[in-house]
Amino acid sequence: MSEPTPRQVLYALVAAGFMVVVTILTVGAASAGLVPSWWSVCLAAAIVVSSVWMALNWRRTGPVLVIAIGVFVVWLVGTVALTT
Repeated sequence: MSEPTPRQVLYALVAAGFMVVVTILTVGAASAGLVPSWWSVCLAAAIVVSSVWMALNWRRTGPVLVIAIGVFVVWLVGTVALTT
């Protein structure tokens, strides 16, 4: 296996940052009671599955960034739609 490029490392860190932010936002919305518990559980499962896949495939910068940003967008739209 070849050595990772600086771009691959940077993009992996950016994607990881997105996942950390989404995790904090999910926990915060659940703690504040803004969303139903089923939404928080489903999103937590999506975060775990996405994070595992991204950890195993972090050199594939395109799909990793798309998944990280996609999970954020799903959190944003779902939380806004379900806010009680």
